Amino acid sequence: MYLLEKRIKKLKIKNIVFAVVAIFNLVFSVYWQFYLVIRYWGDTFTLSHAANTPAFFFWIVVGPLMLIEAGISTVYIGDARFYSSYFEGDLDGFITAAELADVTGKKESKVRRQLKLFLKLYMKNYSITEEGVELAAKTVTCECVKCGAHIQKREYFTGICQYCGSSDLRARVLTDKKFYSISNEIKGEAKSYDYYTYKNLKTRLIRSYLLAGFSLFFIALLLLGIKTAIFRFGDKEYYRSIILDVDKHMQSYELITYDLIETIIQNCFFILGLIPASIAGIKRIGCARISHICSEFFAKCRAPFVKASELPDYNRVNDRRKLNLVRRSIRMGYLKNCTLEKHSGDLEITLGKKIVKDTCPSCGASITGAVTADYICRYCNNKIMGVVIKK
Repeated sequence: MYLLEKRIKKLKIKNIVFAVVAIFNLVFSVYWQFYLVIRYWGDTFTLSHAANTPAFFFWIVVGPLMLIEAGISTVYIGDARFYSSYFEGDLDGFITAAELADVTGKKESKVRRQLKLFLKLYMKNYSITEEGVELAAKTVTCECVKCGAHIQKREYFTGICQYCGSSDLRARVLTDKKFYSISNEIKGEAKSYDYYTYKNLKTRLIRSYLLAGFSLFFIALLLLGIKTAIFRFGDKEYYRSIILDVDKHMQSYELITYDLIETIIQNCFFILGLIPASIAGIKRIGCARISHICSEFFAKCRAPFVKASELPDYNRVNDRRKLNLVRRSIRMGYLKNCTLEKHSGDLEITLGKKIVKDTCPSCGASITGAVTADYICRYCNNKIMGVVIKK
């Protein structure tokens, strides 16, 4: 409802392309320039007129800028996903900047700046005011499904009807001339953990292990190569064996030394290129694992809120760290159908809310048998737009 999904998909592809192109060109151009400087030390004419020099100066400026832009864009897309998840669970139609600062862990000023920027790039259906954020969605009523009592909006978040004690509540919301309800999905059949996680979480976890594993493996090989090259400096037996090998075409100690230096520089730059990949893989492994553990726990819960202290153990991390991992997993799209909210001064994970277009806004008749985005009411013939289910 609040994300520009098509644009975000295009921007994610752009970020990947920027990162790959920037890293590849930056590593190789800087590597060759270092090699030239060492090989032709003091020969400024050769260095200034070398074919690689202009490319080096271009990528030493453009490469980092592309990486910074791709990194910031990736982080902002995650933040936009988190804001959208929080907005969809709100019933008041208005959220203060202080409230958003609490659930995101950011300063109010940063939250305002981000939301103003996101409204132009990643998100829609809200406006910024002096007090906070005004959403396009407006709550019409909030009622108990069991006894039909109308309940104040904020009491919906407690998950309990003050009249009959039921936690089966539903709110009717109007947005963009579309009508839908938010209902509590905690009651009923136990859900599979897939309800709370990315669709192919296990596949993504395997990819993360492969990314981290291969990156660390090649880093280890490159470090071994650097160690070997360092120990060969001044090794007369090694130098003699290279000089006597006619296939090597090296006739002096100086050329052999340059070859060892080149190996060290080359390996160092390959390691610099692999370190971000290994870090990204390790972070994704953490998010995938905590998402799997939490989603299995969420599927068994029968309460609409989960405190950090109630979450299952994960690598003996404290409650604050668990909340940060959950926040990151939501931002990266590993966890779904849950969000962080603040109640009684504490941050809690809210479960079970489901958005479903189910009632005609004109006559109140139930929508049944809808197979397309638009639905014609069988009682009043009113056309209802956006009849969809967010699973």
